[in-house]
Amino acid sequence: MCWLLLLAKAVHSQLHISYNGKEINYSNSGIQYTLTPENNFSKTILAGIKQNQWQNLTDNKLHTSNLPNCIWLKIPLNSLLQYGQFNFINVNNPHINYLQCWIMKGDSIVQSFERTGDNMPFATRPLNTTSFVYHINGTSYPGCDLVIAADKRYTKLDLPLEFSTETFFLQKILNKNLLTGLLLGIGIFLVIFNFYLYISVRQKLYFWYFLYAFIIIVYLGTDIGLLFKYLYPDAPVVNDVIRPAVFALSILPLLNFFNVLLDLKKELPGIYQFNRRLAIGFLILFFIAVATSATGNYQVQGMWVYTNRIISPLLLFTILAEAFYCFVKKIRYAIFPLLSFSGFTVFIVIYALQQGLVIAQNDFTSAAHYWGLFFEAMVMAFALAWRFKFYKEDSERLLKENQQQQENIFKEMAMYQEKEMLRMSSMLHDHLGADIGLLRLEADNMPLTEAARSKIANHITQIGNEVRTMSHSFSPALLKDKGLRAAIAENVKFINTNSQIDLQFEWMGESGSINFQNEVIVYRMVQEILQNLLKHAKATNAFLQIIAEKNLISIYAEDDGMGFTGDPNTAGLGFKSIKKLVSILKGSFNVDSDGRNGFSISIEFNLI
Repeated sequence: MCWLLLLAKAVHSQLHISYNGKEINYSNSGIQYTLTPENNFSKTILAGIKQNQWQNLTDNKLHTSNLPNCIWLKIPLNSLLQYGQFNFINVNNPHINYLQCWIMKGDSIVQSFERTGDNMPFATRPLNTTSFVYHINGTSYPGCDLVIAADKRYTKLDLPLEFSTETFFLQKILNKNLLTGLLLGIGIFLVIFNFYLYISVRQKLYFWYFLYAFIIIVYLGTDIGLLFKYLYPDAPVVNDVIRPAVFALSILPLLNFFNVLLDLKKELPGIYQFNRRLAIGFLILFFIAVATSATGNYQVQGMWVYTNRIISPLLLFTILAEAFYCFVKKIRYAIFPLLSFSGFTVFIVIYALQQGLVIAQNDFTSAAHYWGLFFEAMVMAFALAWRFKFYKEDSERLLKENQQQQENIFKEMAMYQEKEMLRMSSMLHDHLGADIGLLRLEADNMPLTEAARSKIANHITQIGNEVRTMSHSFSPALLKDKGLRAAIAENVKFINTNSQIDLQFEWMGESGSINFQNEVIVYRMVQEILQNLLKHAKATNAFLQIIAEKNLISIYAEDDGMGFTGDPNTAGLGFKSIKKLVSILKGSFNVDSDGRNGFSISIEFNLI
């Protein structure tokens, strides 16, 4: 605050009259001013201003802002000619609502210029420039007065009048165009580059930076008058609405950028929800302001501009406090919003004080909002660069973790397949081998009667059914040919046909997005559950449900059988294998069974 008070002593008022860039001496210039309530600026109004209504201007401490009146200036050209010849008079403010200029000698109008202003079509401007420039040779009007009438009632009005030679004017225009082109070029590059990044990687962080940069470009384009000149030269009211609107709107992509950067939705969900409600409330107020300002009522526009000077700092202080809290909580990247909002708040406070006439303007205070926007953009860019560094390190770490997970899954599946092969070998040896041996013994010692042939045929049919049962249990061909959903449905159908169990099957979600590796994992888990149902449950009714979401699989099964006694999570080598696989997949595995009320199992994991 002390720094701001020191700064205020070095500033000047909204009125600034200069010759070739140097401020004139007001005390002996003979400049006069007056105020009128209307803005028709006709010759009749000009002629009706009496001599005693004009007041002498002895310094530049003339406040022109937030008045309910229009301001008139009468400048003796001889007082300017003492500094030298001039060829151009530049009213260097593209946002004066209405403006008119005359050259008078005594009470007679020597030359009258067309009425112009920011609320008039662009073609009314004397020259094709974003500010209001009059081509007047001073030596052609000795003893004459320049009379300028300006209207920007109820809002801020700057009146910088620059009298200059042709050489000085052209050099200043050239420098201004170079600086404008550089700033707009950088801004357009940021917009295009971040939009490309967003399209390429689909990360919201780049979208919010793109939107912020785009809003800055639009604001700069309206503030210096380029959009009015090139995009909507016949719609002046658009410029009056867009300029304050886009500046106020810039806070929203900035807020969302840091919400995503700090991952507040996960880290601090309470603050994230508060920010969402804050943004929604701000948007509602924003649209009300835009709608009412579009009516062209300057008193309403002034009211909203004044309101924004209060709301924007309050909003900034709120999110600054949030940034400090995140920094204290050691949220990753919290230093960037803390720096960003701190710097931006300082610049906006300076600009708000200058707009509210607490401190007057100079080249720094009048452009403090530009510096704030530029500072924000740079901090956001550094945040993205810093994040990319850690993002690359995190990606490499996650890649290693994923590779390790894949290896563990492969090992677990290999162990499972080895166990299944041992079980298949045992079944072939103990059941199918014994049945075939018995069939051979019967065939060798049985007379070939009709009854004997029938007995052998029945025995062969029984062996065939056992082979078919094994094929449903072990063959992955069914899964590969029909897909996961159809393969499980086939197994369910087989159980319903060949056992006393009434098994209901429900599939929810899409199955086409699941890759084959995930299908094998799910299929093996379901096989283990169904084998337990057939061999150990002694159930009459059972239910199997699978929910396939975008990145998540849920498996649920229950039956009315005998269940487990003891710890169900450790019952059986098959369930131990499933539980270990689910652990590798970082999922959840829950079994509910007490040996009396049946059995249920719930499995959930993210797809790999």
